[in-house]
Amino acid sequence: MMVELAVVTFFVGLAAVLVSGFLAAAVFAATVFVFLACFYVAWPIAQPFVKIFFGIAFAILEKIGDAIVDIFADGGIFSKFYEIYTFGGISASIDALKPIMIVVLTMVLLVRFTLSRRPKNFRKWDLWQGIDFSRSKPEARVDGSTGVKFGDVAGIDEAVEELQELVRYLKNPELFDKMGIKPPHGVLLEGPPGCGKTLVAKAIAGEAGVPFYQMAGSEFVEVLVGVGSARIRDLFKRAKVNKPSVIFIDEIDALATRRQGIFKESSDQMYNAATQERETTLNQLLIELDGFDTGKGVIFLAATNRRDLLDPALLRPGRFDRKIRIRPPSAKGRHDILKIHAGKVKMSDSVDLSSYAQNLPGWTGAKLAQLVQEAALVAVRKRHNSILQSDMDDAVDRLTVGPKRVGIELGYQGQCRRATTEVGVALTSHLLRRYENAIVECCDRISIVPRGQTLSQLVFHRLDDEAYIFERKPQLLHRLQVLLGGRAAEEVIYGRDTSKASVDYLADASWLARKILTIWNLENPMVIHGEPPPWRKSARFVGPRLDFEGSLYDDYNLIEPPLNFKLDDEVAERTEKLIREMYGKTVSLLRSHQAALLKAIKKEISGEELDFILNNYPPQTPVRVLEEEDDPGYLPFPREQVHDLEFALQSQSKEEAI
Repeated sequence: MMVELAVVTFFVGLAAVLVSGFLAAAVFAATVFVFLACFYVAWPIAQPFVKIFFGIAFAILEKIGDAIVDIFADGGIFSKFYEIYTFGGISASIDALKPIMIVVLTMVLLVRFTLSRRPKNFRKWDLWQGIDFSRSKPEARVDGSTGVKFGDVAGIDEAVEELQELVRYLKNPELFDKMGIKPPHGVLLEGPPGCGKTLVAKAIAGEAGVPFYQMAGSEFVEVLVGVGSARIRDLFKRAKVNKPSVIFIDEIDALATRRQGIFKESSDQMYNAATQERETTLNQLLIELDGFDTGKGVIFLAATNRRDLLDPALLRPGRFDRKIRIRPPSAKGRHDILKIHAGKVKMSDSVDLSSYAQNLPGWTGAKLAQLVQEAALVAVRKRHNSILQSDMDDAVDRLTVGPKRVGIELGYQGQCRRATTEVGVALTSHLLRRYENAIVECCDRISIVPRGQTLSQLVFHRLDDEAYIFERKPQLLHRLQVLLGGRAAEEVIYGRDTSKASVDYLADASWLARKILTIWNLENPMVIHGEPPPWRKSARFVGPRLDFEGSLYDDYNLIEPPLNFKLDDEVAERTEKLIREMYGKTVSLLRSHQAALLKAIKKEISGEELDFILNNYPPQTPVRVLEEEDDPGYLPFPREQVHDLEFALQSQSKEEAI
């Protein structure tokens, strides 16, 4: 094997020597051939042309040098320019153009500043929107950049369900065109302020991922004539260029109020130049909404809380094909809204959001968001690590009643009177629920700390919405007893020495009793009054009432004279009888629980503490039991609630840190 390897190595080396020698000889021969060809053939041919080129180049450089010497001689180039500036008329022209140059420079700087202030997400069409004042100035956003989706909208599920069709069209308009379906061209969102009209409009564009153009109705009305119409045309032109897209005009009632008619004389102050300009802008909007070019792929949204002010031509089908009313959320909707906003802050797990959603009827999404933010501020002010139940309660009191009043302090007698009234109302409610299974609200908490314009607060847990739709006679009579509980408690404790602390509850009781007897007709015999038939509901006379002023009919908006002209006297007599009967029952109920009533009179007390007192002081408990106690004002109520324990742990950790 070693011999064979040596033989192979020998032959490989010999081959390498032969090949390398051959390549070296070939390279040497090629180099010699190229050198001989260039030196003896190419150079003799190119030599005359090279001499001519260098001669021309040296002549040009010599001429340039002579010209430079002539220019800098005898005053140089500056004297030449001065002669042209002085005798050529340039100096006179510049003197005349100085004011114009200042104006032009100012305009250039203004345009530069306007362009530098544009948002980064403006599309190409919107790049020059600040140059011309007649162009619209919408808050334009590119595809899907509104930052709002339907998942961020809660409490208005009906409106969201109606608007899902628009999202499907914006995502795939070709499918609708193939089927020959014409989507709603215009959608009017109507509802009270703060219900989420603008939020829904942004959610449509964000869900579909299309450009979104937002303007307010007042931005179209300017002092200059014709600007509003030009802005309408420009706005729709942009939307058509970038279709599919969404145009949203907020507070459209500022732009599209009812037109007044033809132009009258200048003496008519109701129809002036501003009104004519607004109506011209409205006419342009009507043309854009239902013109020859309807702009397929463009959805027009408008929001208002005053639909009655809009022009009828704008509301007809073909312009606003769909009108969606956005109402304040229900209890479930309020709970969903609170959960969305609570997820953005640090809130304790012990906070029961469902109770606030149930007990805050009529609150819109904007007000619920304000509640969470106010609770966060209260928690920061109290140096809590998270938002507790007490912080939420304080925030509700601040938004409904007002902050605590520092400048007013009630004396001992005043505090006792206020506490007696409020505890009497709350205790009556708890007793009726306990012994008569009454469908009335139970007390959440009582406080006689002055807030806002009130000296005390009584907060009830609200019932389900269904309980208020069809209220029956027993439920209304129980509620009447609750309203009379404040005066009844004063009589039980102070005898006939009552005060006006319960005057507000008595006024509500009188109003409720009169409605039970008249409008609702829940007592026998039924009351016959001057209520007109449905087809004669509209009043012919517009203005202040001229008859029955200060009587029962003002409270119920009755516009027909009564059939029984002694109705006021009969209603007053029967109302007094009903109130006296309910008041007697309430006094008897509280007198049998006088010990519990006295034990519950405190500066602040909760509904759970009221139930604790009623359990420990049953009916007919003598008052001397309280007198025999070592500390009658002490309430041994267990406070092992989660939020109180958490607050104690937080306070303890802070003390250890200090």
